Amino acid sequence: MPEPVQWLLAYTKPRAEKLAEEHLLRQGFEVFAPTFTSQKRRRGRWHWVEEPLFPRYVFVGARPEQSWSPVQNTVGVTALVRFGGQVATVPEHLVEQLQAAGVAGPDRQYRFTAGQTVRIVGEQFSSIEGVFQMQDGEQRAQVLIHLLGRPAVVSVALADVVPE
Repeated sequence: MPEPVQWLLAYTKPRAEKLAEEHLLRQGFEVFAPTFTSQKRRRGRWHWVEEPLFPRYVFVGARPEQSWSPVQNTVGVTALVRFGGQVATVPEHLVEQLQAAGVAGPDRQYRFTAGQTVRIVGEQFSSIEGVFQMQDGEQRAQVLIHLLGRPAVVSVALADVVPE
């Protein structure tokens, strides 16, 4: 039976969660930095971006024989989270629930059904509402829109289509 792990919360430097995670893993600690995937607009195009679920925080786990003092001096870590001078511990079941939710993870692309109302968020037809017709290959979709008073089927990048 594996030894129990005690989990603490480390506060990191801005946008240094991955750096802190890497260095803590090298030191033999268990590290969990949950992330989620969202769409962000960069240079006029929509991209899928992985972001921290809790910006500037990582969960750090250690066995009873490990010392917590190296965590404070780890590259990317600012401090351990404390309440009233006491290092705050995180219940193991909470970390396990977050890890289980992360394993399933969000799907990067929405699943659409024919006839579903959608919105196109890409450059060409930005903010136009339409009706999903069908997927057109792996990366494209056919959407029925009303253009100049007439229905028209357009082929757009699947990443540019979001549910209404």
